Amino acid sequence: QLVPSVTTVLSMIAKPQLENWKINQALNSALTLEKNDLESIEEFAYRCKLDSKKLGQEAAKKGTEIHALIEQGFLGEGTSKTYEIIQAYLDDNFPNEEWIAEDSFCADSGYGGKIDLYSKSGIFIDFKTKDNLKGKDPAKLVFDEHGMQLSAYAQGCGFDDVERVSIFVDRKDTGLVLPFVWDRESQSKHLGMFNAMLTYWKLVKNYDSSVL
Repeated sequence: QLVPSVTTVLSMIAKPQLENWKINQALNSALTLEKNDLESIEEFAYRCKLDSKKLGQEAAKKGTEIHALIEQGFLGEGTSKTYEIIQAYLDDNFPNEEWIAEDSFCADSGYGGKIDLYSKSGIFIDFKTKDNLKGKDPAKLVFDEHGMQLSAYAQGCGFDDVERVSIFVDRKDTGLVLPFVWDRESQSKHLGMFNAMLTYWKLVKNYDSSVL
Protein backbone atom coordinates (compact mmCIF):
# COMPACT_ATOMS: atom_id res chain seq x y z
CA GLN A 1 0.00 0.00 0.00
CA LEU A 2 1.27 3.43 -0.94
CA VAL A 3 1.86 5.91 1.87
CA PRO A 4 2.81 9.61 1.83
CA SER A 5 6.26 10.70 2.94
CA VAL A 6 6.76 12.97 5.92
CA THR A 7 7.68 15.83 3.57
CA THR A 8 4.51 15.20 1.51
CA VAL A 9 2.37 15.53 4.62
CA LEU A 10 4.23 18.67 5.70
CA SER A 11 3.75 20.20 2.24
CA MET A 12 0.15 20.87 3.31
CA ILE A 13 1.48 23.56 5.67
CA ALA A 14 1.93 27.14 4.45
CA LYS A 15 5.61 28.15 4.39
CA PRO A 16 5.73 31.96 4.36
CA GLN A 17 9.53 32.09 4.57
CA LEU A 18 9.87 29.88 1.48
CA GLU A 19 7.23 31.85 -0.40
CA ASN A 20 9.01 35.10 0.49
CA TRP A 21 12.28 33.62 -0.83
CA LYS A 22 10.54 32.71 -4.11
CA ILE A 23 9.15 36.23 -4.43
CA ASN A 24 12.60 37.72 -3.84
CA GLN A 25 14.08 35.47 -6.53
CA ALA A 26 11.39 36.54 -9.00
CA LEU A 27 11.99 40.21 -8.19
CA ASN A 28 15.73 39.74 -8.61
CA SER A 29 15.17 38.18 -12.02
CA ALA A 30 12.90 41.06 -13.05
CA LEU A 31 15.53 43.60 -12.00
CA THR A 32 18.51 41.88 -13.62
CA LEU A 33 17.02 40.62 -16.90
CA GLU A 34 16.49 43.02 -19.78
CA LYS A 35 13.15 43.15 -21.55
CA ASN A 36 13.42 42.69 -25.31
CA ASP A 37 11.82 45.36 -27.48
CA LEU A 38 9.59 42.83 -29.21
CA GLU A 39 8.68 41.06 -25.97
CA SER A 40 5.28 41.65 -24.36
CA ILE A 41 4.95 42.23 -20.60
CA GLU A 42 3.39 38.77 -20.27
CA GLU A 43 6.28 37.15 -22.17
CA PHE A 44 8.85 39.01 -20.07
CA ALA A 45 7.08 38.02 -16.83
CA TYR A 46 7.07 34.39 -17.95
CA ARG A 47 10.81 34.57 -18.70
CA CYS A 48 11.43 36.04 -15.25
CA LYS A 49 9.49 33.17 -13.69
CA LEU A 50 11.60 30.63 -15.57
CA ASP A 51 14.80 32.39 -14.52
CA SER A 52 13.79 32.51 -10.86
CA LYS A 53 12.82 28.82 -10.93
CA LYS A 54 16.25 28.04 -12.35
CA LEU A 55 17.85 29.69 -9.30
CA GLY A 56 15.68 27.56 -7.01
CA GLN A 57 16.61 24.42 -8.93
CA GLU A 58 20.30 25.26 -8.62
CA ALA A 59 19.92 25.74 -4.86
CA ALA A 60 18.12 22.40 -4.57
CA LYS A 61 20.82 20.68 -6.65
CA LYS A 62 23.54 22.10 -4.39
CA GLY A 63 21.61 20.92 -1.34
CA THR A 64 21.39 17.41 -2.78
CA GLU A 65 25.14 17.39 -3.43
CA ILE A 66 25.90 18.44 0.15
CA HIS A 67 23.55 15.78 1.54
CA ALA A 68 25.31 13.17 -0.60
CA LEU A 69 28.74 14.17 0.74
CA ILE A 70 27.52 13.89 4.34
CA GLU A 71 25.86 10.55 3.63
CA GLN A 72 29.04 9.16 2.05
CA GLY A 73 30.98 10.08 5.16
CA PHE A 74 28.64 8.28 7.54
CA LEU A 75 28.46 5.26 5.23
CA GLY A 76 32.26 5.07 5.14
CA GLU A 77 32.35 5.72 1.39
CA GLY A 78 34.39 8.92 1.50
CA THR A 79 35.07 12.04 3.49
CA SER A 80 34.57 15.79 3.14
CA LYS A 81 35.07 18.95 5.16
CA THR A 82 31.36 19.14 5.93
CA TYR A 83 31.15 15.54 7.11
CA GLU A 84 34.24 15.89 9.31
CA ILE A 85 32.85 19.01 11.01
CA ILE A 86 29.50 17.33 11.65
CA GLN A 87 31.13 14.14 12.90
CA ALA A 88 33.33 16.14 15.28
CA TYR A 89 30.27 17.98 16.61
CA LEU A 90 28.42 14.71 17.19
CA ASP A 91 31.46 13.11 18.85
CA ASP A 92 31.71 16.05 21.25
CA ASN A 93 28.01 16.31 22.09
CA PHE A 94 26.76 12.74 21.61
CA PRO A 95 29.77 10.46 22.14
CA ASN A 96 29.81 6.69 21.68
CA GLU A 97 26.73 6.59 19.46
CA GLU A 98 26.15 4.18 16.60
CA TRP A 99 24.84 6.23 13.68
CA ILE A 100 22.55 5.05 10.87
CA ALA A 101 22.44 7.14 7.68
CA GLU A 102 19.70 7.43 5.05
CA ASP A 103 17.45 4.76 6.54
CA SER A 104 13.86 4.32 5.32
CA PHE A 105 10.79 3.39 7.36
CA CYS A 106 7.03 2.92 7.04
CA ALA A 107 4.80 3.70 10.03
CA ASP A 108 1.60 1.79 10.80
CA SER A 109 -0.34 5.06 10.98
CA GLY A 110 0.25 5.49 7.27
CA TYR A 111 3.34 7.49 6.36
CA GLY A 112 6.99 6.83 5.59
CA GLY A 113 10.23 8.53 4.80
CA LYS A 114 14.00 8.47 4.67
CA ILE A 115 15.92 9.80 7.67
CA ASP A 116 19.15 11.71 7.16
CA LEU A 117 20.77 10.33 10.31
CA TYR A 118 19.80 8.78 13.62
CA SER A 119 21.35 6.75 16.40
CA LYS A 120 20.24 3.48 17.92
CA SER A 121 19.69 5.31 21.22
CA GLY A 122 17.15 7.71 19.66
CA ILE A 123 18.97 10.84 18.47
CA PHE A 124 17.44 12.09 15.22
CA ILE A 125 19.35 14.44 12.91
CA ASP A 126 18.12 16.34 9.86
CA PHE A 127 20.37 18.36 7.55
CA LYS A 128 19.25 21.61 5.95
CA THR A 129 21.19 23.76 3.48
CA LYS A 130 20.81 27.54 3.39
CA ASP A 131 22.58 30.62 2.04
CA ASN A 132 24.47 33.24 4.03
CA LEU A 133 24.68 31.51 7.42
CA LYS A 134 27.63 33.54 8.69
CA GLY A 135 26.74 35.27 11.93
CA LYS A 136 23.27 33.71 12.07
CA ASP A 137 21.65 32.37 15.23
CA PRO A 138 20.49 28.77 14.54
CA ALA A 139 17.52 29.32 16.88
CA LYS A 140 16.19 31.81 14.33
CA LEU A 141 16.60 29.40 11.43
CA VAL A 142 14.27 26.69 12.70
CA PHE A 143 10.49 26.47 12.31
CA ASP A 144 7.85 24.19 13.77
CA GLU A 145 7.80 22.03 10.64
CA HIS A 146 11.48 21.19 11.20
CA GLY A 147 10.64 19.88 14.66
CA MET A 148 7.54 18.12 13.32
CA GLN A 149 9.65 16.35 10.70
CA LEU A 150 12.07 14.98 13.30
CA SER A 151 9.25 13.98 15.66
CA ALA A 152 7.51 12.14 12.83
CA TYR A 153 10.72 10.25 12.02
CA ALA A 154 11.14 9.26 15.66
CA GLN A 155 7.54 8.05 15.92
CA GLY A 156 7.91 6.10 12.68
CA CYS A 157 10.92 4.28 14.11
CA GLY A 158 9.14 3.49 17.40
CA PHE A 159 10.89 6.03 19.64
CA ASP A 160 9.12 8.09 22.29
CA ASP A 161 11.86 9.81 24.31
CA VAL A 162 14.20 11.30 21.70
CA GLU A 163 16.79 13.97 21.08
CA ARG A 164 16.23 16.04 17.93
CA VAL A 165 18.87 18.07 16.13
CA SER A 166 18.55 20.29 13.04
CA ILE A 167 21.92 20.94 11.41
CA PHE A 168 22.25 23.79 8.89
CA VAL A 169 25.03 23.86 6.28
CA ASP A 170 25.94 26.92 4.22
CA ARG A 171 25.56 26.19 0.51
CA LYS A 172 28.64 28.20 -0.52
CA ASP A 173 30.86 27.81 2.55
CA THR A 174 30.18 24.14 3.30
CA GLY A 175 32.53 24.33 6.28
CA LEU A 176 30.04 26.61 8.01
CA VAL A 177 27.77 24.34 10.05
CA LEU A 178 25.19 25.51 12.60
CA PRO A 179 23.47 22.89 14.79
CA PHE A 180 20.28 23.44 16.76
CA VAL A 181 19.17 21.04 19.51
CA TRP A 182 15.42 21.04 20.06
CA ASP A 183 14.11 21.13 23.61
CA ARG A 184 12.45 17.91 24.70
CA GLU A 185 9.32 19.76 25.86
CA SER A 186 8.35 20.55 22.26
CA GLN A 187 8.54 16.91 21.16
CA SER A 188 4.94 16.03 22.13
CA LYS A 189 3.61 19.28 20.65
CA HIS A 190 5.35 18.72 17.33
CA LEU A 191 4.25 15.09 17.22
CA GLY A 192 0.65 16.12 17.84
CA MET A 193 0.90 18.74 15.11
CA PHE A 194 2.28 16.22 12.62
CA ASN A 195 -0.37 13.60 13.41
CA ALA A 196 -3.06 16.24 12.98
CA MET A 197 -1.60 17.11 9.56
CA LEU A 198 -1.49 13.41 8.65
CA THR A 199 -5.20 13.12 9.47
CA TYR A 200 -5.87 16.26 7.43
CA TRP A 201 -3.88 14.84 4.48
CA LYS A 202 -5.92 11.61 4.55
CA LEU A 203 -9.21 13.55 4.62
CA VAL A 204 -8.19 15.91 1.81
CA LYS A 205 -6.97 13.05 -0.37
CA ASN A 206 -9.89 10.81 0.64
CA TYR A 207 -7.35 8.05 1.15
CA ASP A 208 -6.62 6.09 4.32
CA SER A 209 -2.93 5.27 4.06
CA SER A 210 -2.86 3.40 7.38
CA VAL A 211 -0.93 0.16 7.15
CA LEU A 212 -3.35 -2.70 7.86
